[in-house]
Amino acid sequence: MAKLTEDYKKDIVKALRKAGRYSTGLTAQVVSLAGALRTLDMANDDIDALETCTITTVSRYGNETLAPHPVFKIQKDAQDSVTRQMKALGLTAEQLTGSDDSDPLYDLTKKVLDAGRKADVILRRDAAHEDEGDA
Repeated sequence: MAKLTEDYKKDIVKALRKAGRYSTGLTAQVVSLAGALRTLDMANDDIDALETCTITTVSRYGNETLAPHPVFKIQKDAQDSVTRQMKALGLTAEQLTGSDDSDPLYDLTKKVLDAGRKADVILRRDAAHEDEGDA
């Protein structure tokens, strides 16, 4: 189920404040972006429920033809609108959705890389020769 437009507005305002770009004058653009995000989310939900990507249309002469499902045009228009509005507000997808630090795969990869690192052992040439002289 798609989030409400108000939820998207809160997320956008939060991202703008975090980026230091929020002002009340941006309300119209924030509402526009929130609406586009909701439309995109709803279109994606509809696409998930489809079993085929085409529909059969009948012309006024009775001819049947295949046409793309209208939800794909809605999705494309919403994607274009989201991209335009985010650019106008100076937001990136990462700023709007949050960072990748909460990604379990990212955390696991970081742990594996950190576990493989060992402290470097540095031997000085002079110290090695002194040990030979003592023996």
